[in-house]
Amino acid sequence: MGSTPSSEAIRGGDAGLPGPRFVGQIENVTVAAGRNAVLTCTVEHLRGYKVAWVQVETQTILTIHTSVITRNPRVGLSHEGHNVFRLHLKEVTEADRGYYMCQMNTDPMINQQGFLQVVVPPDIDDSAWTGDLVVREGTNVSLECKARGYPPPTVTWRREDPHDPTQHSVKVLEGQTLTIGKVSRLHMGAYLCVASNGIQPSVSKRIQLKVQFPPMLWIPNQLEGARRSESVTLQCNTEAFPRSINYWTNHRGEMIAATGTRYETTTKEESYKTYMRLVIHNLTQYDFNTYHCIAKNSLGETDGSIRLYEIEPRPTKEDSKEGSASKEDGEGEVSDGEGGEGGGGGGGTKYNSTALDESINLTTDKRGKMWSNKQSPSKKTGRDSHSKDSPPGMKTASSYDHSFTSYDSGSAALPSSRSVVGVAVACVAALWRL
Repeated sequence: MGSTPSSEAIRGGDAGLPGPRFVGQIENVTVAAGRNAVLTCTVEHLRGYKVAWVQVETQTILTIHTSVITRNPRVGLSHEGHNVFRLHLKEVTEADRGYYMCQMNTDPMINQQGFLQVVVPPDIDDSAWTGDLVVREGTNVSLECKARGYPPPTVTWRREDPHDPTQHSVKVLEGQTLTIGKVSRLHMGAYLCVASNGIQPSVSKRIQLKVQFPPMLWIPNQLEGARRSESVTLQCNTEAFPRSINYWTNHRGEMIAATGTRYETTTKEESYKTYMRLVIHNLTQYDFNTYHCIAKNSLGETDGSIRLYEIEPRPTKEDSKEGSASKEDGEGEVSDGEGGEGGGGGGGTKYNSTALDESINLTTDKRGKMWSNKQSPSKKTGRDSHSKDSPPGMKTASSYDHSFTSYDSGSAALPSSRSVVGVAVACVAALWRL
């Protein structure tokens, strides 16, 4: 903006009075499109001269002194005496942006200029809007978002992911075009285009990107174990878009329907993922087999298998008691004694001779029948086989019986291992003589 002083304003009038001049400068005005704007021009010593408003860019005379010349109904004029002249512009548009000149018809003409800035909030161009996209996995994709406004708006992109706002999210990027190379299922989601230029309000639009791919699945446990009469849960997870049809089959290929009380199937869907569950109640021997989970969509199908095997039943209380009793019986008559082998005073182990008789003192008759020598009668006399001449503690067999030599409870301590082996060899030899 500026002004051009006249020689008359400098020299004064013909009568020596001060000439017309501007008081101060015309202030620049910034206004949003659709609002009203006012430009003020202040003068003094106007005397018989007139003030006019002119749009500089189009060289259009808008007003002269107190009259509106233009036929534009949005243009108005107000004044305060012969000093203040205000130009009113209603509901301004971008076409109103530019310089406006206040001039006085002196010779030479003097004037001042002020700038009207019209700002426009951002707006997204629908004609260049990409909209929602559906693409195949592995292809390249470009998202378009063009905006207009004044000053020219800045376009930024960011990804909206309510399930996982940190992972696989696109950083904030600037530009009207967002390009993603070799798009994958991880890029699937909503992308937000935001246009802003400092003029409120900012605007945004959302593009939904959908990536198509055939089904795939993964199984947390391909081998599951359970006991009869219990319940078991089989789990299978799938990914597919378009969303797949999911179901279970048994080892014969028959679809498992969730009917009755023994079978229960559930699915949980999250975006392109599906979590499948098969619960089998009250297991029987026929349930321990192979089960298949199957996923199908328009691009393909896949399946996986889970093997269900039987676990041995838990031991009952009765089984536990029987096992304890058997353990006690198996320990035999073993106790800690004071005397060792040969009647020593050391802390040796002493065996009960009665138990030893029962375990090794066997006799064999001519018919090959095994008897305990302790209770075996003589076939020839019918009396007990103990001889009157036998030394105390020793038992001998009759002429028809052959037995191991053993010690009763009144004899010395347990023979050494070498003595036992010798007795065993003698026994075998006696058996062969029969």
